[in-house]
Amino acid sequence: MMKPEFASIETTLRCNMTCKHCGVESGPHAERGRELETQEMLNLFGDLYDLGVRRLVLSGGEFTTRKDWRELLGVALTRFTMVRQISNGWYGKRLLEILEEMPNKERLALSLSVDGMKHSHDLNRRAGSFGKLIEILEEESAIYRTVITTVTTENWGDLDDIFAMLRSLKVPVWSIQIGLPAGYMLKEKFIGKERIYTLADTILGWQAVTVGEMEIVPDNCFGYDHPMRHNAPWEGCQAGKNLVTILANGDVTGCPTTFWDVRGNIREQSLEAIWNGNKMEEYRKEIPTCGSCANKTCKGGCRAVQHLFGEQFCDG
Repeated sequence: MMKPEFASIETTLRCNMTCKHCGVESGPHAERGRELETQEMLNLFGDLYDLGVRRLVLSGGEFTTRKDWRELLGVALTRFTMVRQISNGWYGKRLLEILEEMPNKERLALSLSVDGMKHSHDLNRRAGSFGKLIEILEEESAIYRTVITTVTTENWGDLDDIFAMLRSLKVPVWSIQIGLPAGYMLKEKFIGKERIYTLADTILGWQAVTVGEMEIVPDNCFGYDHPMRHNAPWEGCQAGKNLVTILANGDVTGCPTTFWDVRGNIREQSLEAIWNGNKMEEYRKEIPTCGSCANKTCKGGCRAVQHLFGEQFCDG
């Protein structure tokens, strides 16, 4: 049986922000039904490890809005070889202080969302949030920190400045994804096909001048045939194959962005039974196609992009 190495847990839909590009509509009072309690989460960690998972992503919503987030993170770091915590950084430097006290902190990667320079970032997220992120990125710390940027029309003009800033801060990895028109994000905030192609070319140019300095990683929603992927050629979507996702209420799917495509719930079946069951096997086989190249190059591309647009952005 196929075993996943990676897992993503949407730990909660609650968040201390209501970001304009949020595709899952998280916020201060958002919930996805009855969310997993502490012991259920701890049991899930064990089930994931037994299934073969060794690398874990903890996201939300905002993970740090859970009252038990420190306990959960501490346990995750003792069990998995790599844990990636995605955060909006609202804790500021205090977040680093907490993380530095964690056992096995060398296994942790803190991924921070930087969605523009000060004006556009704070406008999109929350007043004062940009300054708290800079606190975290400037602070001397043993905690490994990376950055994620979601590109929309509102921060399009900031990208070169973000690039220069992250280089000056010596950020080792910058992940770039396209904001998709779902959830809170309005259609007019989507950058459009032509800008996607421009973005791919721009990423390639940035990569050429940051070799050995900063890795610039395009997300899985575009540019499957583009030279920006020359160091890591696209091998097809790994959702349901090498990746399993558990949503905040225990629903199981392949990818965090296909939260509507549920294949079971861990409160009703074991995770192993869901992963090896017929519904997940159907998920693996149901690779979407836009019909233009019979999946020969993008191998179906991104399910969320196909769901929203009925096509893929392979060249850009």
